[in-house]
Amino acid sequence: MSIPGFAGSIDPSQPGSELQTVEIKIPSLSEWRFEVPFKTIMMLKVTEGIAEIFGTELPSGVEVRLTGVKYSVYAPTQGCTIQYSLAPNKENINISNEEFTISEYLSEESATPHYQNLHFALELLRQEAAADQTKKGPKVLILGNKQSGKTALVKTLVSYAVKMDRMPLLVNLNPQDGVFSVPGSLTATPISDNLDLECVGGWGGSTTSGATFHNPKQPLVKNYGHDSIEENLELFKYQVSQLGVAALSRLHEDPIVRTSGIVIDTPALNIKDVTVIENIISDFEVDIIVVVGNERLTVDLRRKFHHRIEKNTLNVIKIPPSSGVAEVNDEFIRKVQEDTIKEYFHGNYKSRLSPYKTDVDLKIFQVYKSVKLSDFNSQMAFLPSGDDYDPEVSAPGDVKKEESSLDKYYTKLEEPSSSNLENSIVAITNVPIPPTTGKLSPRDLLNTTILGYAHVSRVDDTKQRMTLLLPFPGQIPRNIIIATGIGYTE
Repeated sequence: MSIPGFAGSIDPSQPGSELQTVEIKIPSLSEWRFEVPFKTIMMLKVTEGIAEIFGTELPSGVEVRLTGVKYSVYAPTQGCTIQYSLAPNKENINISNEEFTISEYLSEESATPHYQNLHFALELLRQEAAADQTKKGPKVLILGNKQSGKTALVKTLVSYAVKMDRMPLLVNLNPQDGVFSVPGSLTATPISDNLDLECVGGWGGSTTSGATFHNPKQPLVKNYGHDSIEENLELFKYQVSQLGVAALSRLHEDPIVRTSGIVIDTPALNIKDVTVIENIISDFEVDIIVVVGNERLTVDLRRKFHHRIEKNTLNVIKIPPSSGVAEVNDEFIRKVQEDTIKEYFHGNYKSRLSPYKTDVDLKIFQVYKSVKLSDFNSQMAFLPSGDDYDPEVSAPGDVKKEESSLDKYYTKLEEPSSSNLENSIVAITNVPIPPTTGKLSPRDLLNTTILGYAHVSRVDDTKQRMTLLLPFPGQIPRNIIIATGIGYTE
């Protein structure tokens, strides 16, 4: 047995170190917090008692493989005993600038009891919805600052709901994270099985992952194309609205999801983003707002929505943040994004995929690109003095105004080339070109769902051909694609 806080001195890069097994005893209602660098693989096993990570129970006596994570193991009952060993991650051994050693310690403080109380309150609402067909399950919006533990709370609430035989709809509105998809996308996914902690981000495989140990998740994907909402706030709000329509439709048509409700994860938002918060509340018919650790935001929201609170149609709750939230820097975030994209195409060590690489004629595609707000504003600065630009989507039928209104969302690449396509992630849309006119309706491009993503490995400007990496073999069913602002190099 090791002394907690000193076991992290093991360096798996040294010969034989991966054979050392460290045992940790976690007291009841306590947490063992640890950080594993990308250069290191931790093989974690529960040998006694019950242990969970973000609400997902760890299998007893089965090794769980973790790398590049900042997690905590919680003992919900009588305490537990875990063992772990370390080994170098050969895939990342020359990539990351991190050290090989892990960081770990025990803590008697945990926010999980607060999460459990919230879960039980939501479960009562689900039981009421099951008994009364006119009611819906709770639609919960999670808000908070950066690194406040919002995503950990979302994972915990969803995992506890699954344990109660519920199927909540998990909505991810943070484009920085790739939740059952690649970064830059917004997703709504019904969760019917445990989350897979061994996958990147701790979410699990989607329908592109082939055979998985857990039920493959089937997300509805809306393409945003950037990893920050500030890049194009108008496009973000529009796609959130479209995702909200689809989510409420799923609640209306699926009795299990209707009873289970919705849990919504968000980027860091505060009161200055109140219009975004109002839009999300309206689009998803949110009836519970949970603010993690931000008392000022809680007070401001209660003041802002006091009419709805008085009518008992909205409740604003504050819960304390976890004291174990680990800080993440930009390098860590980018590495997780790269691993998410890699897993999307190649799978992980449990489910290896064989992505399909093909050469296609670039001329047969219509390529659009997600607009950055900074680029859009710089273009507007060159308008003649006195000219104005109408940012609103025009009425149907006015094709000229529709095309101009599309400029703030997408711009068409008249000459796709290696400079604007190579090493980028492109979204394969479900929009066919109308056979009569051959022109695309801007409204159709905005409202389309995404069939999947491809990676542009290479563009030959001379031959006007590009090499695409696809998750599975086959032809691209549509010839309209959207180039995102998410880059990736194999």
